[in-house]
Amino acid sequence: MTISFKNSIQIIIRNRVLQHIVFWSLSFLILTNILKVSVDIKPIDVIYSAIFLVPIIAVVYFNLRILMPLFFERQKYAMYSLMVLALIAAGSGFYLILFDKWIDYIFEGYYFIAFYSFWDISLYFAIYLVLTSLLHLARGWFLLQEMETEKQKAELKALQTQINPHFLFNSLNSIYSLARKSSKQVPDKIVQLSDLLRHIIYDTDRDFIPLEKEIQMIRNYIELQNLRTPEANRIQFNVEGDFERKSIAPMVILPFVENSFKHGLKGGADNAFVNIRIKVFAKSLNLEIENSKGKAVEPGSLHRGIGVENVKKRLDLIYPGRHKLKIKDEDNAFKVHLRIELTENETELSGS
Repeated sequence: MTISFKNSIQIIIRNRVLQHIVFWSLSFLILTNILKVSVDIKPIDVIYSAIFLVPIIAVVYFNLRILMPLFFERQKYAMYSLMVLALIAAGSGFYLILFDKWIDYIFEGYYFIAFYSFWDISLYFAIYLVLTSLLHLARGWFLLQEMETEKQKAELKALQTQINPHFLFNSLNSIYSLARKSSKQVPDKIVQLSDLLRHIIYDTDRDFIPLEKEIQMIRNYIELQNLRTPEANRIQFNVEGDFERKSIAPMVILPFVENSFKHGLKGGADNAFVNIRIKVFAKSLNLEIENSKGKAVEPGSLHRGIGVENVKKRLDLIYPGRHKLKIKDEDNAFKVHLRIELTENETELSGS
């Protein structure tokens, strides 16, 4: 199986031991080429580079394991800065002592000298401390983003689970009302309900579905609800624009349709009505719903509906900064206006 470059990076990011091995291996190769005394790499160059890394490794891990948890992560930045400067000074001093006094006793067959001054080696330590600290923070940020993504997915799943039973019960009630009248339309409506259930079971698990399928699902729902509604009060549903090869997150329109039926046709209004209009543009969708307001409906009740609250959260998670929702609670009517911006990736998904 071929592993992509992106997957390889993710494997390295999740495996801390592998990260350290890769980092120090690359550091060793780079330093060996920088510190070599001739064109070709000699055994003495390899030994020198390995010894050169010892104080750097000690300083880096002292910073990552002790200084950052004790000071940086507790936002004691002034103390952290002072400790880092002291650590760099200690590391540079150790380097000079190592190559001036100790190295000849460790490797008697070689002749080593300290190539760098105190300030030169301090620059090396500073570069490594900055680089490793940034990598440490970047890894923490990546893991935090990953956790946030998983959290959002879990929240969306939970919100969809809350929406689905509400929708299902309304549809079953429509079929039940029709069956009690012994209507010959029952078999056809059962097929419609079957399509709706298939949509709930399979499509709501996807991030985006074809807009055409979502609109057809809404049509089926409205037809089932209209079976229980007098002819004069039927739900009016109009769709304009080209909705082919476009996609949308599932179950973001239906809760508003459900609430318009609940408050508009079942709220006890004298002249009950529900008008639903969807206009599809090249890269956006507009949903407009206006429905009558029943006498027994409490002010602001449309805003407090479970389905509407859930879809608000889903819109914030799926379309952050890419949607506008306005709900007006007027004296005799509710009005909903929702605009969703579609992206090219979502459009391509619906056509795949």
